[in-house]
Amino acid sequence: MHNGVGCADDSFGAIVSDMISLVQHVQTSIDLIDGAIARETSLGESDAASVIVLDDVTPQYLKASHALHACSTSLHTALRSLFEARASVHRPLHLVTCRWGPGAPPHRA
Repeated sequence: MHNGVGCADDSFGAIVSDMISLVQHVQTSIDLIDGAIARETSLGESDAASVIVLDDVTPQYLKASHALHACSTSLHTALRSLFEARASVHRPLHLVTCRWGPGAPPHRA
């Protein structure tokens, strides 16, 4: 027998799983950009006397980093909202398993 609750659980689980993947992807991008900024900063400090910088990309990296942090915050807020909505309906969460645990959306340490 197929009931609506099972479909809702499947849908909820799929949505949360997809959003968690997005959070992880955004965090990977943040880490890559932070690494690039660190490399550029260290290059600029070590070769400042002998290198002429024609195009400093650090400001663009910083803009991208800020945008990704805002995206990450928004995704965390959306996940929290989903879990709160789920809790307000008093349905247990069966299908979602993530490293943050059921009912606890991720947060940046």
